[in-house]
Amino acid sequence: MPTLLPLAFALGVPTPRPLPVPAAPVRVVRAWPPPGADPSRIWIEGVSSGPLGRAPDRLFERIFRQRLAAELGRDAADPTFRGIVDLARALVAERGPDVALASRRVLNECFPDWPPVAARRLLPASVCGDVRATGRKGLLFWFEVLFARPFPAFSGRLNAWVTSWAAQWLMGPCSLEGLAPEDLSELVFLMLSLF
Repeated sequence: MPTLLPLAFALGVPTPRPLPVPAAPVRVVRAWPPPGADPSRIWIEGVSSGPLGRAPDRLFERIFRQRLAAELGRDAADPTFRGIVDLARALVAERGPDVALASRRVLNECFPDWPPVAARRLLPASVCGDVRATGRKGLLFWFEVLFARPFPAFSGRLNAWVTSWAAQWLMGPCSLEGLAPEDLSELVFLMLSLF
């Protein structure tokens, strides 16, 4: 069964209603590759790339690793993707119940502080709200103001599209699957791969 990754939830973007989750229980995989992995979906580090190509994948991976290391106060010795996995495991082990907040900080720090939040003075306060209340900066603040609040369904679809194009270096091969029109959202389906 494909795994669901609602990036909108991870970034705190409002969604029209809770996203559906699979009914199957979560299974901890102790062996790698996991049973049932598709051999045609092998991700070869340094060779494979998502739809944007290898250079953007390397850039996103480097930024994510830097932000993860900054949150922990140290980097992993392994310079490969395995090092990112080690950092993520350390974050879970060290932060315990606060891991969700720490993870959100890591993701938020991956986005640029542009356009400046100070530009909110160009719009009425009723549109922007209190920037201190959102805790967002730059790109994420403006995405919320211009898309997520006024157009939540479009915002969810845009998040799903960007995730499927720009995050395969992190998640492995994935595809967009549309739901029924009344659901007003899309989901990113991750293929169980030999990542």
